[in-house]
Amino acid sequence: MYAYKEIVTIDDPQRLVLKQPLPLRKGQRVEVLVVAEGEDAELELLRDEVARRGVTDADVKDAIAWARSRV
Repeated sequence: MYAYKEIVTIDDPQRLVLKQPLPLRKGQRVEVLVVAEGEDAELELLRDEVARRGVTDADVKDAIAWARSRV
């Protein structure tokens, strides 16, 4: 498995430009994971709403267990 890490600044949100080419062949399938620095305003609003409603970690775990049991 090949892994590569580079920190870049996004100029165009539809385009990711790396400083150097990757040692991959044309047509090779890859998985891309993008992790943004800083806080996401929408995520913070969601967290605030969850906290306001009093949802606990146990509630979330119960909901996940319930959803998994329905599959």
